[in-house]
Amino acid sequence: MRWIAFTFISFAGIFHLCAGSIEPFGGDPIPGKIELDSGGMIFRPDQGPAVKVDFSNCYRVVFDAPTPEVCVPGVMLNDGSRLAAPYSALTEAAVKFPRRNNLSIPSAEIAWIIYQRFPAALVANAPAGETGALLPGGDFFSGTVRGADAEAVKVFNEIFGPRRLDARKGEVFAAVLRPARPLTAQYEFRTADGGLFGADVFAAEHSGATLRSQLYDGLKLATAEIVEIRAGLNRCRLLSAISQLHAEPAAGLRVTPEGGLITESKAVITCPVPAGFTEFVARVAPGDDVAAGQRVVFTIYVNGAPVGRSTPQGTGDPPQVLRIPLNAARALNLRVDSNAPAGTTVTGRWVQCLFVRR
Repeated sequence: MRWIAFTFISFAGIFHLCAGSIEPFGGDPIPGKIELDSGGMIFRPDQGPAVKVDFSNCYRVVFDAPTPEVCVPGVMLNDGSRLAAPYSALTEAAVKFPRRNNLSIPSAEIAWIIYQRFPAALVANAPAGETGALLPGGDFFSGTVRGADAEAVKVFNEIFGPRRLDARKGEVFAAVLRPARPLTAQYEFRTADGGLFGADVFAAEHSGATLRSQLYDGLKLATAEIVEIRAGLNRCRLLSAISQLHAEPAAGLRVTPEGGLITESKAVITCPVPAGFTEFVARVAPGDDVAAGQRVVFTIYVNGAPVGRSTPQGTGDPPQVLRIPLNAARALNLRVDSNAPAGTTVTGRWVQCLFVRR
């Protein structure tokens, strides 16, 4: 198990074990049982001895079975955090959250009012810098918000005029009072009630985790309510999330629902390297259209020079991991080549493509 730093331990006296999995950077999820522990976590894989794991080595830690991420009734803060209802009146100077030990958040920090449950991916449907309302189906009604409470939102659009959207009638998913930023932190915590919290520092112990953050410093999350702990945008970034990512030809690139890439042979994928990130990690495998006897090779270029290349892979071969130090890298190029007959296009799967800051 060379994928992660670990220490063998005894399980005498251990408790609060949760079934789940850990996913290292560039690796497959490894199923097992998880327990939060002072200074990290204790992980007992389904096969092999128990180990003590540092969270900084993990891309994702999932407690129990993976579940789709959703937004639930509650609020989103300016920094991208989400808190589930109930909450006190939004007209107050500070909004309180009874289930979070009456955590108090200044009302000016409330960016969205979320009325209905919807897939978290739809948050991206709100154009950057705009206010208005996210509608059922994922459409966005832009305009000036002229009033919003826990039951409805009033939006004035310059073309369509004023519109009142009643949450009780299912007419609106969320009111966007002000634009929310993407959550930027070293770590992100997803909770069973639909909450999402970021922290650059946290203290783990058997009973849970205590977060250090400007808005909710000292917030305690119990082990039983933590669904997932994952690397945040300050520590890890999906290549597919970089807005300047593009391909030549454009049709040679598709983004998977999990944030991976499917690229056609001969297509050249280009992406700038975000500042401060020190390593690029990719897990690669042949596409489903690679026929028997055909092979694909994945190549990574930094500043125009090839720096990493997979060995030839055929259908059914397991994924390979490529790790590239970025140093003074300004841009990455990705390419897939194959031995398919001339005029035949096949694909390669970049199962996981991550910029990592270590």
